[in-house]
Amino acid sequence: MKKKNLRICNAILLLFAPVVLASGILLESLHGKSFLGIGNTYWTWLHITASLIMTVLVVWHVRLNWKGVNTWYRRFKTHRSAGFRATVVFFFLTVVSGAIVVPLWLHCGHAGIGGLHGKIGFASAVCILLHIMKHRRWYACKAASPK
Repeated sequence: MKKKNLRICNAILLLFAPVVLASGILLESLHGKSFLGIGNTYWTWLHITASLIMTVLVVWHVRLNWKGVNTWYRRFKTHRSAGFRATVVFFFLTVVSGAIVVPLWLHCGHAGIGGLHGKIGFASAVCILLHIMKHRRWYACKAASPK
């Protein structure tokens, strides 16, 4: 059951990651302007919604891989891979900065911290893409295996 849930979780994550990345790059480059005749507000809400879903999926992904939440910090601290630790730190900083940016955006529109959130998010996206590439054999294995 765990492997099936992990396969489902990872597949959905692979669907949402490009949406979050593309909408983030779009927001970073638009600077509040519309795109394809669609206002910036739409793209911002798309990014917020997809990012929230992706954050929930990442927590589910970690829960499926590492079981109990009470062991997460210990396992993170003792993990051998510096790249993995960087991925976790950048993702955490992206989520925290996003939690700060959204209320500011709702209150007064685009603020300077949104740009900082975008830079941190881009670093997180690079780390996540490297994480996916590192584990691509798992995806290939699961896609080839009979159900």
